[in-house]
Amino acid sequence: MAVMTPSLIPADASTPTATAGRGGRLAAALVGLALAASYAPNLADLAETWRGEPNYTYGFLIIPIALAIAWQRRRELDPAKLAPSIVGWLALVAVLVARTVLYERAEEWAENATLLPAAAALILALGGWHLLRWAAAPLAVLVLMLPLPNALNSLMAGPLQTLAAIGSEKVLQVMGLPVLRQGNTLRVVTVPLEVARACNGLSMLLTFVTLMVATVLTVDRERPMPERIALLLSAIPIALVANIIRIVATAWAYHLFGPTFGEKVAHNTAGFAMMPIGLALVWLELRAFDWLIVEDRSPTGPARLYIPVTETGPRVVKK
Repeated sequence: MAVMTPSLIPADASTPTATAGRGGRLAAALVGLALAASYAPNLADLAETWRGEPNYTYGFLIIPIALAIAWQRRRELDPAKLAPSIVGWLALVAVLVARTVLYERAEEWAENATLLPAAAALILALGGWHLLRWAAAPLAVLVLMLPLPNALNSLMAGPLQTLAAIGSEKVLQVMGLPVLRQGNTLRVVTVPLEVARACNGLSMLLTFVTLMVATVLTVDRERPMPERIALLLSAIPIALVANIIRIVATAWAYHLFGPTFGEKVAHNTAGFAMMPIGLALVWLELRAFDWLIVEDRSPTGPARLYIPVTETGPRVVKK
């Protein structure tokens, strides 16, 4: 009579291994739910910020973007490499202790920020370093759901407001419209137009940073790293240009149709147009990359060829 070895016996729900695996998944789900319930007030506080602060209305898009990135990378996850880590559990305990201290000190922003290291520690605890590396990109995107600290917000808002006023003044002068800048107020002929703090472009900057991060991590993952870094950094000038276009359009409306039309119609309409204008600028940037950099489809060639322009014409250089 043939003897069946243990390796030939199918592992079903009644085997100890299957039972342990199911128990581990159940325990992981319970811990995750407990952590989510613990941080529910913090998430509600963040949602209130996204709803009430014009600069952070993009926050509602962050979690769906992170989930989309995780879904796109699902094939990079190897279940055979998943293993619980005691380091993760110790890190989670440390984060929760720090959160308690921050709560007692009424450090609201810092307490909300512990949500991300807590999630990273839980991921490490349940799946080990392989799972944490796989989740690094979605976790990096989740950083964007946190509002800037008040000190950094004030530090950035002032210079952005001044840059927007200066840039708008120069553009209007080039276009032939008499304008005089006094601080952050533009006097268009005889009509004063203030570049208010709400129009400093910070909202557009943060929104475009989010958009660029999502683009780099999803749509354009095949692009070389220098291009992706350039795409990320371009969020700053694109947001500034889009905001200047908004102010210039509003100034012309003030000049041609009067302050009432400029304030109630043109200003709001130009605000809604900032995102399409910014997306158009991103599209032009990508087209410029494609024009300057061509693909080498030969088996031994690099993914991209950089073409510097010389006096005698373009010259192909492999990088």
